[in-house]
Amino acid sequence: MVELSQLNSALFLKEFKQLVQEGGLYVVNRLDHQKSLADLGLTKEACKVEILGLSVTDYCKGPQPDKDRPDDIWVFGKEIAEREVYIKLKIAQIGSHKIAKCISFHTTEQPLYYPFK
Repeated sequence: MVELSQLNSALFLKEFKQLVQEGGLYVVNRLDHQKSLADLGLTKEACKVEILGLSVTDYCKGPQPDKDRPDDIWVFGKEIAEREVYIKLKIAQIGSHKIAKCISFHTTEQPLYYPFK
């Protein structure tokens, strides 16, 4: 089961990163994202670089159904500027196109679990 989850998260990251390279990254504009980016000293472009640097070992959970919209979400975590950051991503289907979407990017409220570290 762990091997299947690890493979699935690797496949998700590969497709997600390809979509970012081809069409960019849509980051949901939320106040907590803006505050976390400022606190971490990151620009939106640096945020994109951090997301493109994610690996399977940064995986926390997913796929899980998105409560608010169609398609699944995936949760990753990463240490940035000595702080743990919660990163929620999805590949959203918009008509006949897929987009890479970052739903959450903020410092964690509680420690994350990394099953592949």
